[in-house]
Amino acid sequence: MPIRILPETTANRIAAGEVVERPAAVVKELVENALDAGAARVSVTLDEGGMGRVVVEDDGAGMAPAELDLAVERHATSKLPEEALLFRIATLGFRGEALPSIGAVSRLLITSRPRDGGGDAHAILVEGGRKGTVQPASGAPGTRVEMRDLF
Repeated sequence: MPIRILPETTANRIAAGEVVERPAAVVKELVENALDAGAARVSVTLDEGGMGRVVVEDDGAGMAPAELDLAVERHATSKLPEEALLFRIATLGFRGEALPSIGAVSRLLITSRPRDGGGDAHAILVEGGRKGTVQPASGAPGTRVEMRDLF
């Protein structure tokens, strides 16, 4: 059998299997992101045990539009500013795989507004690994992540 590079959608689904074993894994990843963003309040809503919908809302730092666009790319993270810190991670997660992996196996809508008054809210939709464009949206400071139709 010849060696070949996997199509991006296949690679994303494999990565998703490592991150998203069940809805509880999605909640864990999203709550960890909220806490790492400095949230004082985190709200979790589940429909159909998480298979229908998971919503995690926080009042953390939020993201500007350019950050929101990067947040759903593989290996993108704000939690590892330089490679030298790799063995001194002080956050709950850092791999930069959760959001793109969740988006590979669901419909993922992220709405975020910087907490520091740095702008309006924006949203991005990822469906089956296909990233949409960042669009203006309404939302409170912080981030709201809604995942629907897991697997």
